[in-house]
Amino acid sequence: MTQKAEEHTKKLIKLQSIENATIAHQAGIAFFLMALVPIGLMTYMILFHLNPMSRQGYRVDLQWLGVLALASSLVGYWIIRRIASVIKTMARTANQLAEGKVQALQMDMKDQSEEIRSLVKVFNNVNQDLEQQVSKLEQSKAVIQDLLKKIGNVITSEQKEESFLDLIVESMTKAMDAESGVLIMVDEKGEEKHFRKVVAWGKEREKILSMAAQKNSTLNWMSQEKRPLIINHTKEDNGTSQDPSELSYRSLLCIPLRFQSQHRGCAMVLNKKNEQVFTSEDTALLENVASQVAVAAENSRLMESAERSYVETIGALAVAVEERDSYTRGHLERVSKYAVRIAETLNMDIKDIQTLRDAAFLHDVGKVAIEDDVLLKPNQLTPEELKVMQSHAEKGEKIIAPLSSFKNLREIIRHHHEYYDGSGYPDGVKGNEISLSARILSIVDTYDALTTGRPYRKALSQEEAIKIIEAGSGTHFDPQIVKVFLQIIKQASSQGPDNTVFK
Repeated sequence: MTQKAEEHTKKLIKLQSIENATIAHQAGIAFFLMALVPIGLMTYMILFHLNPMSRQGYRVDLQWLGVLALASSLVGYWIIRRIASVIKTMARTANQLAEGKVQALQMDMKDQSEEIRSLVKVFNNVNQDLEQQVSKLEQSKAVIQDLLKKIGNVITSEQKEESFLDLIVESMTKAMDAESGVLIMVDEKGEEKHFRKVVAWGKEREKILSMAAQKNSTLNWMSQEKRPLIINHTKEDNGTSQDPSELSYRSLLCIPLRFQSQHRGCAMVLNKKNEQVFTSEDTALLENVASQVAVAAENSRLMESAERSYVETIGALAVAVEERDSYTRGHLERVSKYAVRIAETLNMDIKDIQTLRDAAFLHDVGKVAIEDDVLLKPNQLTPEELKVMQSHAEKGEKIIAPLSSFKNLREIIRHHHEYYDGSGYPDGVKGNEISLSARILSIVDTYDALTTGRPYRKALSQEEAIKIIEAGSGTHFDPQIVKVFLQIIKQASSQGPDNTVFK
């Protein structure tokens, strides 16, 4: 067979095959078979079934003509049905996609045209992308719901701001799939606004906190933004030099915090991961979070303000107790100083030292509930009166109980008259059942009481007071703390009378 004949055969085979033809080509063939072929046969029968010369009819087998017409119609119908089936399958899948039932388009690709194969491939790629996006949205939804649940718990809780803002910023940053996040709370003093709280999390945390201490920085104008702000830098922008003292970012989303009609600051996330940019969908998510954060922060601020007022009231009561008894003026300040000195020598944690200082200042606040005829009695108390006086430890604990921020002070105030051997009051606890801070306070409170004059006795000298403390070591007082107490006095005394720590 010659090359020309082979090419003619290939073209013929190509024309005869409709499996790989285009949809337009297949539709044309179907139309030809279903319409043109039957019409042509009928035209032939009408025009040429009689001999025009002899007017004798040709013998025409009408049965075969009918079969041929029917066959061509069936073949055309099969082609059109085949095309329609593909379109129907794609339409059904599109409807399922619209209903949220994302799935790949299942179809035998071998017998389809190039157009159908391309269309199905594109359709499946779109489905896969949508499936991934739906999965990410479901994950983000779960994170956001968890975050809003945490914020909701905070709104109804008694936690201080410091205990939940870090958690909120961390969760917010993770939910937005960002590298860093910051929450800026502002207050107004006259016409001037200042940062009340700045909480940051992530890679840029240290720089953000450093910038917050500056008067003029990017954070200042961002915290005053009244509308959502999205900044997405291009790759060309990222290549430009940036001021190292300023905040560097390739993408930023800033949402204002508003409570009722008041501007409270902003919530901001920086640098979306995987080189992505922040979108309007991200804005909607962060706005939802920001509205909840504003409510939680306002709730915490009001509680903090109420607690501050209550603390000031209690402090005033403690001072009032001293003022009622001229013999104990300065007692709270001295006891606080002594207790802190021992705690520092024991290398206690700075927070525990602060708690001990506060407890020492408030340890006698319960005496505000003791009547003057007992509290200010110039003679020794009767057993009944002594019980009333001893109740000040329990009453002091009850006074500070409403303050959640003072929960660590409650045990110290209640147990500052407990003894190491369990013979103290009000609960009779002993040894390590008494907190370290309460054991320290017990020694210094006793020492200051001994060295302070009372209506019924003179103040003892330092030497006399030390002997009584030493005698109570192991019974009334923790022997280890007594040893530290005596070392501090000895060290201070060796430096001269002017450097004595305890009077």
